[in-house]
Amino acid sequence: MLARADEDPASARAAVVSALQSLLLEWGETPSADTVTGLVEQAARTDDTLLDFHAEAEVLDRFNPAADAAERAKLFVDAARARLVNI
Repeated sequence: MLARADEDPASARAAVVSALQSLLLEWGETPSADTVTGLVEQAARTDDTLLDFHAEAEVLDRFNPAADAAERAKLFVDAARARLVNI
């Protein structure tokens, strides 16, 4: 999904939602939101450093597809991957 976001910025938000949902599931949490912002807030209950991405989440939710949506998506996917490695 993330690779597709480079060519299709509209898919960036879906890639981020998928990454955050996967992270929450790996942590044994049931994703309870369908927005990037909501998922970041939920994930931050387990890892509060994810709140650093709150502003980026709001941009992805409000301005889809933002011109830089793919770059923003990469930030989230990289953050999720890094946390999965540490499990």
